Amino acid sequence: MSDEYLLPQELARYVRRHHFAPEELRNACQMAGKGLGHADACEARFRSAAEMIVLWRGLDLPAWIAPYALRDARIGYLNGYEEALLCGGLSEMRVQEAAKARWGDGWRRKLQAARQRQELGGVENR
Repeated sequence: MSDEYLLPQELARYVRRHHFAPEELRNACQMAGKGLGHADACEARFRSAAEMIVLWRGLDLPAWIAPYALRDARIGYLNGYEEALLCGGLSEMRVQEAAKARWGDGWRRKLQAARQRQELGGVENR
């Protein structure tokens, strides 16, 4: 059993360190996922959960840690993606492209709902 865990390269570029103690891993996964989500939104690319799982291929996480690391990376990813859509740093055309990539045909309604949540101060339940 290792005392430190690595993040996949695709996620590791969004955090300062690449090795984490078990108690640090979940927070690191969420922060890294958020960075990846933000970057993908800027490119109007959305990764499915299955695509994110593939990022972890080849890394050996114990069974009692892996589900939480994957979940936290995914939660961070969704938060970062939505934050990029709502923060005002993207052109409206890029926001629309990213929203279409994220939500498909229902993107207008879902983007409006995300904007309403932001106005109410809660950006949970994306």
